[in-house]
Formats: sequence, structure tokens, C-alpha cells
Amino acid sequence: MAGAKGSAPNGKPGASAKKKEEQKKQMKQLIIMAVILLVCAVLITWTVLLMKDRYRQRAELNEQSSAFEYYELSSAEDDPEQTAPTAVPEFTEATTTASTTGSTDTTVSGTTTLTNATAPKHVVTAQSVQFSKIPATATKAQYTTAAAGRTQTKNNQTTAVTERTTHTEPQQVTPDTAPTEAQLPYNELLALYLGAQAQGNAAYFIDANAASPATVVMHGAQAYRVSSSADGYSLYNWLGGTGGTDEHSWQTGVDFRLYQYESGDRYIYYTSAGDSYQVLGYYNCRTCDNVWARLHYYQVGVGWQAEYHIIHSNRPDNMNGSGTEIYNSTFDAESVYTISTEFEQQLEKELESRGMSAGNWGNYVEIKANQQSDEIWGKAGTHNNGFAPQAGETYGVVTGSGNASLYASANTGAAVSASLPAGTFLSVPKNALPVGANMVAVQAKVNGTWVSGYIQPERLMAWSAQ
Repeated sequence: MAGAKGSAPNGKPGASAKKKEEQKKQMKQLIIMAVILLVCAVLITWTVLLMKDRYRQRAELNEQSSAFEYYELSSAEDDPEQTAPTAVPEFTEATTTASTTGSTDTTVSGTTTLTNATAPKHVVTAQSVQFSKIPATATKAQYTTAAAGRTQTKNNQTTAVTERTTHTEPQQVTPDTAPTEAQLPYNELLALYLGAQAQGNAAYFIDANAASPATVVMHGAQAYRVSSSADGYSLYNWLGGTGGTDEHSWQTGVDFRLYQYESGDRYIYYTSAGDSYQVLGYYNCRTCDNVWARLHYYQVGVGWQAEYHIIHSNRPDNMNGSGTEIYNSTFDAESVYTISTEFEQQLEKELESRGMSAGNWGNYVEIKANQQSDEIWGKAGTHNNGFAPQAGETYGVVTGSGNASLYASANTGAAVSASLPAGTFLSVPKNALPVGANMVAVQAKVNGTWVSGYIQPERLMAWSAQ
């Protein structure tokens, strides 16, 4: 077989042509991809250039806008006649800054507002807010502007002058009413009467009769002190024998009972008995004469005997002394605390020698403590109606004649806050009593409004148990 010995064939017919076709297709695809890549590169480059141009333009616009805003702000700052607009657009946010003007003795604070509206950026709206105090002399509005990264404040200097006048020269006020001449003593006595009660003490009121003035008696820790126009409203005049051992060594340990009676003048009769001692006395409300006796009872065998001393005093403004002893003796007593005819006759003799009278014992009327305030109010008028001292304080009253000045500070060169007629009630701190030589801080209610200040001590009267 001739074919078995020959060489093998190279391949199928037409294979070479097919391979060339495939190579052409691959070439076309490469060309297309290259074109696409070129187009993409062009687009990217164009986009980058376009964005760069846009950024450049925006930066130029921003520089122009900033320059314009700076020009607007600078122009507004340099214009001295600029005032706040009357029409304000709707606001979206607000920034508040505070401006302060100082003076020699006061500081005036104002608050101004810089507001950003919904208008374009180059429009700045400046508006002054409402102040708590605006001086009548001000001609320009206060305002603040922000420029070159800092805050600048403009203020009207006349404001400080006006405010200083308001604070250091308060307007003087005077009550719409004042006690009449007849009501004045009752207002002064009422302040003492109520002041004693406010401090937990006892007070008694003895009304006027004929030439004898109305009188109050106040009892604190020891002596029963008596006060009226007859003794210049003294707080150092006391009923003899009611004091402590400094006055005399015989103490009863029992409160006194007070009575009033008439015998030409108005009189006070008082007595206390206990621990084998007795004290009794008479006080003339017109003359301030006081005749009193102290008695000591002791047993002699199965009976009783009493030693007694009769004393006279008249000390409306004297803080010292116990009076002058005018008689002493003893008598036989039927029992403890009884008095003999001998003692009674001797006591009446001493009273008569000083123009005083024991009156009729059956006409004595006992006075109960702290039960006469309504009676005094009825004679005091309405000037102090509704007054009550501040918490923790007590009653005081303007004494003397005419009006008293209530000063803004504790010296008579200060401004006068109020002019108060005599008889006006005052609220006085308890720790400021007793009244000394210095001005006292008080409060007065003038036409329904509390006014604080300082009053000279000679124009203030207030009860103190000390």
C-alpha cells in the first residue's frame, strides 16, 4: 500500500484562512477599546478643567461679596447719624452682646442685639432693644456692630449722668396724713404699748382725766416703767418699789396689780404681796409724784408685826436712785399682809403733804395687762391704721414735734428719703434697742409703700425691756 509509507498531511484545508480572520477581529476590538479609553480621558480632562474654572469663579465672587460686606459695615460704623430701622424683617437667629457705661459712683448696663435676617448676606440689620431705664436727654440709640472680627460698642454718655442722679438723690416722700395735736400723744403711747407686747412684756393703759395726761405702764424683767407726756415719754421713770434688789432688798416675788382712780387728778395705785413682804404705792399722772411703802411682816410670839418705810420720788428722767425715805415705823398686824389704821393714817398724811390723795378705795378700778389696745386705737386716729412691724422687728414711733427726716444713709448729710410727721409708726430691729446716740436703721410705711432709712435717735422712741 503506497499510502502507508508516505508522510502525514499538514491539516484540514482552509484552517489558515480562519486563523487570519480571528486575528483581524481581535485587532478591531483593541482599536475600539483604545478609542473608548481616549474618549474617557478627554471627558475626564474636560470635567476637571470645567470644575477648576467654576471654583475660580466662585472664589472671585466670594472675594467680591466679602469686600462688599466689609464696605457696608465700615460705612455703617463711620456714619454718626445711623439709627435703628423701624421695620424689622422676620428673624432666624439672634446674637446678644452687653455694653456697659461706667461713672464715678454707678454703672449703667444696656443689652443690644445684632440680628441676622433671611435677607442676603450683605444686608446687616442693627436694632437697639428696649432698656429698663432710658434717660430723657438721650438723642441717639445705642447699638453694636461687628467689624473686622471684633465687637465695637457705641454708648450715649448722658445715660450715666442721668442714672447717677436717680440713685444718689432719691425722691423725698411725705405721708398723706398726720395725727392731729390731740391724737399725737395717743399714737406715741400706742407705739410703746404695742412694742411692749411685741417683745413679750406686759403693758397697761391709764386714760387722761382733767389735766392729767394719758399714761402707759410697761413691765419687762423688773421695774414697772411709767411713761406719758408729763415725763417727756421717759422710759426711765418707774413705779417705786417695783424694781429689783438694787432699789430695795425686800422682794415679794409676785407681779403687781395696777388700779386707776380719780381724785381731782388721775392716779395709779399698785400693790404686790408675797414671801412676807408687801409693796404698795400711789402715782400722780399729772405731777409724776410717787409715794410708796414697803412692808416686812414677821411673827412675834403668836402675833404678827410689820416694819414699814414710806418713800417719795419724782424722777421722770433719772435712771438712778430709789427716792427719799420720809417715814418709817412698825405696827402690830392682825395677820400677814394686813395694814393698821396707824399705817394708813401716816401714809395719807404723807400723800396730802405733796398734794396727793388716796381717794376712795371703793372707786379703784383694776387694769388688766395687754387689754386696752382697742381703747388707745380709738383715740389715736387713722394715721397708722394697718401698720405692723416687719418680721423680727418691733414698734417705734417718731417723737417730738413737726416732721422728722428719714435719711438714705447714717448721716445727716445724706439725701432725705422721707419726711415723717411726729406720731408715725416705725419698724425697728430689736437688736437696735435700746436707742443710743447713733442713728438707727428703720422702715416706715408711707402711703402704703415701705421706705427704708436712718433716723436721728432723739426723734425715735421705742420700748426696750433692757
